[in-house]
Amino acid sequence: MRTTHESHRILTRRAFALGGLQLGIASVLASRLYYLQFIKADEFRTMAEDNRVNLQLLAPERGLLLDRNGVPLAENRPNFRVLLERGEREATLAIFDKVADILQISPQGRQKLRADLIRMGRGHTLLIREYLNWDELAALEFHSPRLPGISMESGFMRHYPLVDKASHLIGFVGAVTEKDLAREPENKGLLKLPGYKIGKDGVEIMLEKQLRGKAGMLHMEMNAHGLPVKEVSRQPARTGKKTTLTIDARLQQYAAERFGEESGAAVIMRVDNGDVLALASVPAFDPNRFSMGIRSDYWKELLANKKNPLMNKAIAGQYPPGSTYKMLVGLAALEAGVITPASRVYCPGHFFLGNHRFNCWKPEGHGAVNVIEAIAKSCDTFFYTMAQRLGIDKIAEMSRRFGLGEPTGIGLPHEKGGIMPDEQWKRQRYGQPWHPGDTINCGIGQGYVLATPMQLAIMVARLCTGRHVEPRLEIPAGEEDKLPKLIKVDPGHLSVIQQGMDAVCNSQMGTAYWYTLREGPFKMGGKTGTSQVRRIIIRGQDQNRIPWEQRHHALFVGYAPVEAPKYACGVIVEHGGGGASAAAPVARDLLAKTLELYDGGPPPPEKLTPYS
Repeated sequence: MRTTHESHRILTRRAFALGGLQLGIASVLASRLYYLQFIKADEFRTMAEDNRVNLQLLAPERGLLLDRNGVPLAENRPNFRVLLERGEREATLAIFDKVADILQISPQGRQKLRADLIRMGRGHTLLIREYLNWDELAALEFHSPRLPGISMESGFMRHYPLVDKASHLIGFVGAVTEKDLAREPENKGLLKLPGYKIGKDGVEIMLEKQLRGKAGMLHMEMNAHGLPVKEVSRQPARTGKKTTLTIDARLQQYAAERFGEESGAAVIMRVDNGDVLALASVPAFDPNRFSMGIRSDYWKELLANKKNPLMNKAIAGQYPPGSTYKMLVGLAALEAGVITPASRVYCPGHFFLGNHRFNCWKPEGHGAVNVIEAIAKSCDTFFYTMAQRLGIDKIAEMSRRFGLGEPTGIGLPHEKGGIMPDEQWKRQRYGQPWHPGDTINCGIGQGYVLATPMQLAIMVARLCTGRHVEPRLEIPAGEEDKLPKLIKVDPGHLSVIQQGMDAVCNSQMGTAYWYTLREGPFKMGGKTGTSQVRRIIIRGQDQNRIPWEQRHHALFVGYAPVEAPKYACGVIVEHGGGGASAAAPVARDLLAKTLELYDGGPPPPEKLTPYS
């Protein structure tokens, strides 16, 4: 039997071992507590704060677009919508089902929204519905105490007062796509906000950065289920820049309506600074439908329309300029010394290149004409002859000086640059040599030559001023306008061309004499044009007797007043038949309306047919 001394010694040893173990455990716990409370204190404080407070971006209000007189072209209207904060899955889905019942969401819509809700992580927000009416809003407000995580907010809906009268110009906004996110990874947070929309076309996308504004920040206190309970702080979003455009809403609307049921485009601009006063393309579409989410039936209707309402014909429609191009050929001939203002060419009604016959539009011919008469009468034979003498390179060089063959730089999306062909272009495009007959066709604005109405308006603005006019859509703040630089061309030669354009409208030999403005100080100058869309088989065929899509395009370029030019325009009526009868009256009325608004001129005639 062990002695008391031995028993005490064993007990003491065990107590010491147990105490040491306890001390070790306590030391580890103390060290861990010190590490957590002192060394990692800031980090865990931040994590705790993140669990308690949720940071949310606030969408900025989009900047307004105004016309030059302060009339809204794109504005914001209240858009009431309901959102659901994603918390614990089952609780959130239960709340969603209650909201779906209140709003009577269709089974298909409910299924899609549930899938989106399940897919997103905690703390994200689902847009359940926008454009709520008052009854829906009132029902949600009534049930809101039993719907934690639900928020109703007044967002903004983009609205376009001119509707389809300016849709191609102003554009529209739409939902953010994956491509948009890939282009702007630095703005992913803002772009992924529920229901956030960005510019998709026209000025809306052209000025996207300044119209978008800057996002705000909202700090929300969250409960244990991850649902918001109280606003902690708010940093307001910064509204996008209010932007004034050069457009005149009155003129823009008039231009679009003046076409009636026709398909075409028109551009009106000031020749002193390039301000675009109107840029119309018809038919068009309702941008408000696009902004709210276009329905498939409306989209199919637009796609099926043979007049192509989705294309901005003013900047993306490329057409043979026809006889509106003849002024550049005449100017190139004068500059090259091929002719003088007095030189005459005899027109028997045709022109031969070898054995190939090129017809003048007038079968009996124009007789002997100089360059002024050739422009006024639109004599094809004269310009066939000039083209042959000049060669394509000199014609192309002059054309580029006046804005053809490259985009205008106006800044709108989808702009096309037209085509100003030469030998190198044909070799690269088709792998074929340039032929003399190609030059002859180009001499009257046919063949490979293509131009947009915007380019034609710039061309005539430069012809009537001799200055390098460039188009602009935004009025610069606090800057004085400076006259564009002079184009390197003999002023005397340019004056001869201007006399020809004057004679087109104000001389009885002119092709547009019965279709233009001739009221004293408000007289206009210009040039008619008819461009073929197919090879002419029957000479002089009545365009009204053939299918619409086979008729010639009708063009007119003009400026006014002829004595001191202020405004220029380019007009095309697709498949309109003849430039004089279809396009000239439209241009006449657009210039008349411009002169009425800004210079006290007489209003456009009520009779929208040729003057008698």
